Amino acid sequence: MEIREYGRILRAGWWIVALVTVIGIAGGWAYTFFTAPQYQACARLFVTTEGGSSVGEAYQNNLFSQERVSSYAGLATSTQVAQRAVDQLQLSMSAEELRSRVTATPIEKTVLLDLCATDADPAVAQVLTNAVAGQLTQLVQELETSQRGGSPAAGATIVDQGDVPSTPIGMGLYTALGLGAAIGLVFGLALALLRGLMDRSIRDRPRAEEISGRVVLGGLPVDASRPKSAVAFMSKMGEPLRALRTNIRFLGGGSPPRVITVTSPAAGEGRTSTAIDLASVLAEAGHKVLLVGGDLRDDALGNRLGLSQGSGLSTVLSGEHRVEDAIQRDVFDGVSVLPSGPVPPNPSELLGSDRAQVLLESLRGDYRYVIVDTPPLLKVTDGAILTALADGTLVLARTGRTTRDALRRAVKVLDGVNGTVLGVVTTFEPARHRLRAGSGRSAGNSETGSSASHSASKFGVSSGSDQVKSEDSTSASSSASRG
Repeated sequence: MEIREYGRILRAGWWIVALVTVIGIAGGWAYTFFTAPQYQACARLFVTTEGGSSVGEAYQNNLFSQERVSSYAGLATSTQVAQRAVDQLQLSMSAEELRSRVTATPIEKTVLLDLCATDADPAVAQVLTNAVAGQLTQLVQELETSQRGGSPAAGATIVDQGDVPSTPIGMGLYTALGLGAAIGLVFGLALALLRGLMDRSIRDRPRAEEISGRVVLGGLPVDASRPKSAVAFMSKMGEPLRALRTNIRFLGGGSPPRVITVTSPAAGEGRTSTAIDLASVLAEAGHKVLLVGGDLRDDALGNRLGLSQGSGLSTVLSGEHRVEDAIQRDVFDGVSVLPSGPVPPNPSELLGSDRAQVLLESLRGDYRYVIVDTPPLLKVTDGAILTALADGTLVLARTGRTTRDALRRAVKVLDGVNGTVLGVVTTFEPARHRLRAGSGRSAGNSETGSSASHSASKFGVSSGSDQVKSEDSTSASSSASRG
């Protein structure tokens, strides 16, 4: 995977990094707030042995003392020393509890031993340290004295008594906050990368083009303000749709597709809305447009437009009605609509019949563009059947939802029926994708960006903003002539 891909993943998951970092900072604050501060008092002991009469003996005694330091460190944390200190101070704690608070650390290559005790009360920490140090020196004296009496062979002397500590040990507030932020940042980056690597959805146009092997003709943004039950040609959708319209007009050179199906791998990826908007923007340019509800199992188009369900494509294909009687004229923006009609018992058989092919041929002669809203490709075969009868299809890929495997399978299904894939259209694009896609316009590219430039060389698709403006002026003159 390229470094650029990791960058894309981290940009998409920036909120995860930020959230986990804030949680880490909050954890650092909680640690300092809910953890009682601990104070540590330390005493220092000096280990001695009997002096020798010669330099050699003195050297051997010094080595003997260094070895003794490690042994005395073990004695300092022993149960016996702890119990003696508890009895001396008449403490309510047990010897084991005191042992857990005491540490003894030999200073390397010296005969010094640091003995420390920890407690939430600095005064108690001092008392415990001095009591343990005193009991250690007494026990060492007892152990180093021969049973026959005489002077002890070695001993431990308290050099520095433990003082009352003034500052707590451990992390301060700022240290805890910094450490929490660092840990949160690391975990946030790891989670964002893991999420990105496990995410199989299409996130941008270059990935959609790479996965499908088809050019991306355009991208449609998220339009949260658009009513779900009414037709509304939003200005927010206008410019991306006009760019898509321009690219469609220049497909095929002098013979652009006229019967176009709009399909997608799965449900909820914007087929019906895109079909309605595409028909509207084509009619805006002065073309005669028919919008067909090709989903005979679910009349989403008729429901969206509030049309009668008494007649439609299903009744025309079954011979119950003539197509002229089933088409509803000028439903919106000069667009005529042939709804899907009542749900038949055999949708696939009707769409695969010779009557369906004849119907589309006749509609091609009556209308400049016929836009067909089809069912999902991976759910039923109806969409593939209609695509095989049409001049071409637009495959929708919903940003952040359509998976890579689903897009590959959808294109494979269409290739299996010899359907013509005009290109891919990404839907529900976040605003940041729109900004990045539009950044190339200063170099003479339309909103389709690099994908449209690729399509121009591969399919003869227009991507210049001047052509979009030219088409809009043509649309205005056509509308004036119709008026």
